Amino acid sequence: MNGPLLLVAPIEPCWTGNGLSMRVAGFTESAARHWEVRVVVVPVAGRLPRPCPATVTAPVAAVPRPERRDLARATAALVADPRWRRLLADAGTLPEAARAASPALAGDVVRAGGVAAGTPVLGVRAYLAPLAVSVAEQLGAPWCALDLDDDDEELARAEGRSADAAAYRRLVATFGPRVGALSLAAPADAAALAQRHHLRTVTVPNAVRVPAAPPARRPEPGIMLFVANLTYPPNVEAATALVEGVLPALASRGVPRPRVLLVGPYDPDGPLRALRDRPDVTVTGFVDDLHDSYARAALVVAPIQHGSGTRIKLLEAFAHRVPVVTTPAGAAGLEVRHGEHLLLGATAGELAAAAAEVCESPALGASLAAAAYRFVRRHHDLPVMARQVRALLEAAAEGPRVS
Repeated sequence: MNGPLLLVAPIEPCWTGNGLSMRVAGFTESAARHWEVRVVVVPVAGRLPRPCPATVTAPVAAVPRPERRDLARATAALVADPRWRRLLADAGTLPEAARAASPALAGDVVRAGGVAAGTPVLGVRAYLAPLAVSVAEQLGAPWCALDLDDDDEELARAEGRSADAAAYRRLVATFGPRVGALSLAAPADAAALAQRHHLRTVTVPNAVRVPAAPPARRPEPGIMLFVANLTYPPNVEAATALVEGVLPALASRGVPRPRVLLVGPYDPDGPLRALRDRPDVTVTGFVDDLHDSYARAALVVAPIQHGSGTRIKLLEAFAHRVPVVTTPAGAAGLEVRHGEHLLLGATAGELAAAAAEVCESPALGASLAAAAYRFVRRHHDLPVMARQVRALLEAAAEGPRVS
């Protein structure tokens, strides 16, 4: 054991949660192989609809929402330090999540973590960088590491959010040099960010816990599954495209009784409200155990058009040996091949054609699922992630001290 480590996360770790909570769970379990990990959650990325099963062994604490007066007092003390006043001026207007996870909350995080002075810090997501650095300074930490997960600047730029892209660029440029090493989920993102900011980066792939034996399957013909956080706009867009574009196109191809199963938290009064009343659509909401959903699905269809990093829910489908049909954007960052591990389509018609191939050819579906299962075991099982998390933390320990 290398001693204690404080992991600061924007959502609780959970293997059956959304993609980010699964990544936090992966970091927690990976780091816990070599460090005594304590997790403190500053819930700026939302809360899971209900407590997740206890799938991580590390202690987890949450920072309560501070009183406005207490936060104002802590903020005033922070900006009284000329160096922090200069840092925040350089960073300019922070992204919204970074403002919610103010570096002035460092004292609350340290108290919630209950760790001793000198404990190193690992933050998850770029918007926690100011807070992670502030916590590390309060602890007198020898080093601090940061998992960006996605390249938020490039994602914001691709979605036309130029102000957000500029905010993330300033944030990483200001606080990136103050951590020993950073990680991203996709190798291309890690290389691009390292070149853009001249920072040390490590690729830490997304991972799932792959069962040693292939899980049992009892697929029901025509069921297209999409598992996602259905409060996240790109996922809402994908779910709508699946129901309104892919589903009718698949039916027109003569596939008997095609149906859509949408699994994940959603807003009952939001944009998916109109979909849940359709007889060929089932919207379950959050599900603690996804094994039954994957076992029933004939295939997973993910019409994702936007995003960065890698789609952890596709890895989960691979691990459950369910054939996958998705877009090039959905498969981005994964070293998979069309026709070997999954089928790709850019439009609703192309996705429906690919889904029809799988529905009409059990042999094709079985071949895709078997190859994808081998792929996820080799490249995205938890032991693979654990090796890279250790590489990230060792690189951070060799980098400059927090100052």
